[in-house]
Amino acid sequence: MFHWLEVRAFCHATEDEEKVVAAMRTVLPEGEIRREKLGGHFGNPIVSLVARTERAADIRAVWCRLAQALGRDEILRGVAARLDEDAVFHMRLDKQRAFGGELTPAAEGDVIDVRAKVAAYPKKPEVVGRVFREFVEAL
Repeated sequence: MFHWLEVRAFCHATEDEEKVVAAMRTVLPEGEIRREKLGGHFGNPIVSLVARTERAADIRAVWCRLAQALGRDEILRGVAARLDEDAVFHMRLDKQRAFGGELTPAAEGDVIDVRAKVAAYPKKPEVVGRVFREFVEAL
């Protein structure tokens, strides 16, 4: 149902990188985390952290964990707006709560971005949306 799933977060200079990684592991426990040093608008150091999996079992486990924590209705809320033109679904989770082991939708900018490339043909919005909905409803 998915080509890949990615979990991304930024670690700002005021944050402990190990804690940000722990928050990401709440969403995707497996996989290597790629790290890239960036600079903020005022020259402050920022680290981009990205974990990605293409393993179907890992992807399904993430969706099961999200469905259990958030509920299927929350995942499907505004699904059309969360799917981009490349059939990638976007969801933002609260990074601070994820560090505590709780998965909740983000209300502010301090987030873990979950992205998943939906496998659908043809890649029309209505087809991608239907495939995604059917997958989530079957969890």
